[in-house]
Amino acid sequence: MSRIPLLLVLVLVAGGEAGGCASSSSAECQPDEWSCSADATELTRCRDGRLEQVDCRARGLLCEQGACVEPWRYGSPQWSECPDDPLATPESLHDKMVYYEDIVRRLHLHPRMRWVLPVLLACDGSDCSRPAVGEEQATWQDVERWLSGENDGLWSALYLAAEAYRYAVTGEAEVLDTIGLLLEGERQRLAITGVPGVFTRQLIPPGVEGLSCPDDLQAYVPDVEKDDNQWVRVSDAGCVEVVDASSGQWRATEHCGLDEFAGWCWLDNVSQDEYAGHMFGLAAVYRLVDDEQVQQTVRGMLSDIGTMLVDTRLQIVDWDGRPVEHGRLYALAMDNFPGFNAAMALAFVKVCAAASGDPAIEDFYENCLLQRGGEVDCLHWPSEQPRPYTDYLGQAGLYVGQDSCLSNWNNISMHFASLHDLLLVEFDPQVRAAVQRHLQVEAFAPPDTPRPVAEQNNAWFDIIYAAWKALGPGSDGPAYGAVENAVCMLRQFPSSQAVPDLQCPPDKCQEVCTDRLGHPLGSYPRQVAERCPSTFLWWGNPYSLGSCNSNSRHIKPPTDYLLAYWMARYFGFIDEDQ
Repeated sequence: MSRIPLLLVLVLVAGGEAGGCASSSSAECQPDEWSCSADATELTRCRDGRLEQVDCRARGLLCEQGACVEPWRYGSPQWSECPDDPLATPESLHDKMVYYEDIVRRLHLHPRMRWVLPVLLACDGSDCSRPAVGEEQATWQDVERWLSGENDGLWSALYLAAEAYRYAVTGEAEVLDTIGLLLEGERQRLAITGVPGVFTRQLIPPGVEGLSCPDDLQAYVPDVEKDDNQWVRVSDAGCVEVVDASSGQWRATEHCGLDEFAGWCWLDNVSQDEYAGHMFGLAAVYRLVDDEQVQQTVRGMLSDIGTMLVDTRLQIVDWDGRPVEHGRLYALAMDNFPGFNAAMALAFVKVCAAASGDPAIEDFYENCLLQRGGEVDCLHWPSEQPRPYTDYLGQAGLYVGQDSCLSNWNNISMHFASLHDLLLVEFDPQVRAAVQRHLQVEAFAPPDTPRPVAEQNNAWFDIIYAAWKALGPGSDGPAYGAVENAVCMLRQFPSSQAVPDLQCPPDKCQEVCTDRLGHPLGSYPRQVAERCPSTFLWWGNPYSLGSCNSNSRHIKPPTDYLLAYWMARYFGFIDEDQ
């Protein structure tokens, strides 16, 4: 059963206030009297016998039929159900969701770990071509190995976002339990570094069968250039220990106070990639989950992250006092494109400001990043000049090289996550207009650009675009094509996340160039049914010519399906009967 979300779905009805700014007029009126401005930004309605003006834009809404409504519902669009896709799986989208929600909780979440991981199931006796217990019945107790990696936090946080959208749609109490579990994992990832607001890349608790800290002592030797990710361990005294490069022996550091994590190890040098996932998940929880305890938890985390970004002037500084390699968020850091960094900085700081209510974080956003109070040199980096960060958006660098072959798909995914987060919490009309223009014209469907996101068969990108593009009078209307493609890709999504035998269709997949890492690319964006399962399919390059060999023991988490599904449900692109 669907419900009306309480935090983002803000509809004004005659008897109540649910968003926007109202001002009264002296004119008398009839109870059913209302009108919308020509641009659908302002509602005039009758309340208590007097006309009242409501600024629908104050919450990012549009005026329609006497109410302020979500833009994606404006005009009551009828979305395609993609009924005839020959590559669709036989079950409904809803049934696929039910199966995948079940398998996450019973298989991909260990009770001692508060995050989601891919798994390798135990062999069927001496026959390791198949699992002892099939995925339909397998639980965490049937796992031989937990396939942990340096981006665990990113992928798990995206599942947290999926559950936040699920809760906004259904209000189910059991979803709150899952959200609480995952938020505890987020807390641990922040707390184990001992630096408020700074996450670890990866962490491993003691005593989990099928998962252990590295045995190679070289993995614990601090990296001189801080451009490699190295492990540390927490001693019984609660202090970080590393291995001395010259002696090869363990030595204690003065970074202590981690008694909760004695016996754990964790990977340092966290990156923008990890933060993109964490902020996506935390922003969704903040905006969509109306539970007091959850709100208290998520607001505290975002307050710490925001304070850290303000104090360091948009640079992530690790436990050892050194900046992480990929943690400079200021626009002209010169290690990434200005618009990419600017969007991430705007999104992160605005989410933290909105959630925390901290005036220092809000002031940093308004008067430093947006330069609202006039030109001020507030970041003090040698490369930075006072300039509103929205001015940089067009320099995001999403499409690089001849035929866009050298594009960084990690960056594309992070950038769309940043745009989603910013539009989720920022209702200022000028800022929204700048971000929405960039989303439509430069990010999703840039004219005369090879391999645009609009053609990549990526349901997640399609949904973000369709939900947040500028809509209403003066726009080019709802994103019918993007929604139809998203629904088709969800219908194609495999019924199992076990690795299959799958080759790139030879009639479509011919090498035409190489990517930035030298891997071959084709010109055909593979549809979901033609791609190998991955930890999060939407993050990958659809032009890859890669293949996979069947392994029914190797089961990927279904985060990619569930996030796109619940976002599509929330925005009304699909319903529970599909």
